[in-house]
Amino acid sequence: MPGNPTAHGARTKLNYYVGKNLEYSATFQTYLALLTANVADNVEMTSLPELTTPGYSRQLVAWTDATLARPSIISNSGIITFGPVTQDVTVPITHAVLVTVPVGTTGKVLYKWQLDSPQQPVNGQALQIAVSKLSISES
Repeated sequence: MPGNPTAHGARTKLNYYVGKNLEYSATFQTYLALLTANVADNVEMTSLPELTTPGYSRQLVAWTDATLARPSIISNSGIITFGPVTQDVTVPITHAVLVTVPVGTTGKVLYKWQLDSPQQPVNGQALQIAVSKLSISES
């Protein structure tokens, strides 16, 4: 599932490349959030149309090492499981975003993806993203 950096993600990457304005001075964890609509590239955490169904929470993403190739690709190294939800999802899940915090709105949105197809789990059902399904590439 290819995606795109948000404006914040693109700026952070370029600043890192040239060694200035390093926002993150050490490694940090990233989390996947599920959305019910697409978002603009300059989206803030406070305006995410994030899923709110009971049983849902953002999930920590473990990553492979980026490949030494052009394009260089990094992808999720484990299955990402959301839920199971404890009520039916009433609005289809269509997008996912990579964020810097597990809960709340104080973090940053780094990357976004459109799901291959809308998902609408029912009560008791989990949603999984397979190993290597989330990918980020840089040419």
